[in-house]
Amino acid sequence: MALSHSRVTRYDFCPRAYRYYYLEGWRPVAKKPALLFGDAIDRGLTALFQRGADPVAVFEAGWQALKDAGVEWGKRHTWDTLLEIGKGVLTRFVAEERPRFSNVAPEHVQRSLSAQVDGVSFVGYPDLYGEVDGLRTLVDFKTAQSAYDAEEVQLNEQLTAYWWLLEANGIPVDRVAFCVLLKLKEPKIAWSFANRTPQDIAEYREKLALVAGDIASGRFPKKTSSCGLWSGCDYRPLCLGNETAIRTQLVLTEEMSDEEIVV
Repeated sequence: MALSHSRVTRYDFCPRAYRYYYLEGWRPVAKKPALLFGDAIDRGLTALFQRGADPVAVFEAGWQALKDAGVEWGKRHTWDTLLEIGKGVLTRFVAEERPRFSNVAPEHVQRSLSAQVDGVSFVGYPDLYGEVDGLRTLVDFKTAQSAYDAEEVQLNEQLTAYWWLLEANGIPVDRVAFCVLLKLKEPKIAWSFANRTPQDIAEYREKLALVAGDIASGRFPKKTSSCGLWSGCDYRPLCLGNETAIRTQLVLTEEMSDEEIVV
């Protein structure tokens, strides 16, 4: 069995939704603008640090391809609005934040890392590892409307997972960080730095073992308290047996990519 932070997060959200997504292959038909925007920004930053490409040009090329993709854009964040926000925030990143980075090897950008816990392979793809302001830092890039709360960052399990993966692979780390590119008219970038203790790592490893055990045992109960979270669950029609909504809102994939399976 292969686990990842994304898998564990989805199982936390709702075990039944995990089964629908990972085991049965159901996907929502509608494409979410926030996810598409985050992916386009991520591609631009990856190109910048892996091969020195212009992230604004990479972002704009990818975003142009989405203009006629049938996405339901919001009233506030239209395709045009997000295009300008993306170009603006990446331009600011290159001018103000890129000089803070040093010793970023291309192989440490979106590098696949893995570790074992109780016979289960845990896989992750940290965005970037290098030095930020002279300290060895694992950086995860995010896009959001506002900066992350300090306590949220301290407790965030994605950063805990990445810290553990670095240690398990013999890679020294001084701190982990979220670098948040804010979706505002005036480009802004917010940093949040944190550390992890051996106890944090031990607790996360224990949780992984528990989740892996539940999945291996076929435990996928509905978690109805999650139905209204994350803007509602995409898989509610399946739980309700609403055939009309299933046909219009969901699609069953015949084959999933490796990235969908383990990321």
